[in-house]
Amino acid sequence: MGKKAKVVIDNNVLVSAFGWHGKPEEVVKLAATGMIANFTSMEMLSELARVVGYPKLRFPESLQAEIIETVFTSSSLVNVSEPLEVIKADHDDNRVLECAVAACVDFIISGDKHLLDLKMFRDIEIVTPEDFLLKTGKGDR
Repeated sequence: MGKKAKVVIDNNVLVSAFGWHGKPEEVVKLAATGMIANFTSMEMLSELARVVGYPKLRFPESLQAEIIETVFTSSSLVNVSEPLEVIKADHDDNRVLECAVAACVDFIISGDKHLLDLKMFRDIEIVTPEDFLLKTGKGDR
């Protein structure tokens, strides 16, 4: 791939990266080191702040702050201009699509079944962290 991949990393991948590492962590490291360009929106950031605070995750406040800071510093913030209601089952998934459309990204990287079932949305490929790493040849260097 000659150009840097433009992506939206879904919040479930971010939570997995910090909680359980693995392929999601590899993707987040690519964004943090500037190997890929990640985009987010205020709507996605506020959802992330809410999710990392869920008691069932048991993330200490320091880790919650680190997650938000990592995403904020390694992402470009976009203003969503077009509200979408594509996925009825989970409205937060629509925020991911809105961000991706606004930023004109190449990929949405997600572990969410509703998004993955779409496979493609307006020329944006929707893939798992594993599939993204395979497609772009960026896994396990």
